[in-house]
Amino acid sequence: MSHPDGVPFASPLRHVEGSAVTDVSELRKWEIRGDSSSYSAGEGSELIRISPDRALVVGDRAPEVGRVYDMTASLAAFEVEGEALMRRLTELDLDALPAIGSILRGTPALIERRGGERFRLFVPQELGHFVAETITDLAQGVSS
Repeated sequence: MSHPDGVPFASPLRHVEGSAVTDVSELRKWEIRGDSSSYSAGEGSELIRISPDRALVVGDRAPEVGRVYDMTASLAAFEVEGEALMRRLTELDLDALPAIGSILRGTPALIERRGGERFRLFVPQELGHFVAETITDLAQGVSS
């Protein structure tokens, strides 16, 4: 698989064993800085409001509003299942998502609930492998 710009996609999970983490890093991601209150995500896109002046758009097309930065290569994206596992990853209130905060005692992340007990985490790409390995280890402890 390759990025739409022709750059080959390398999954942060390529060396991680286990199935606790699903890699969705290939999703296109754009950060809107400035007022995005009038922006609504089109079909095939999702708007995640981070703050009054920041939002993340995940989807097929770049938003045409304000200052927009392509974050696709900067952010790894993972999906994990289970509230018990998430409670071991973060102290954030899981009922108040989406939110930006710390996971794994210091790794910055944007976390959103995908429905039920499924969560999506956006973390710095360079920490993706570490995050995936640690989640996999924690998941084994939760299921034991």
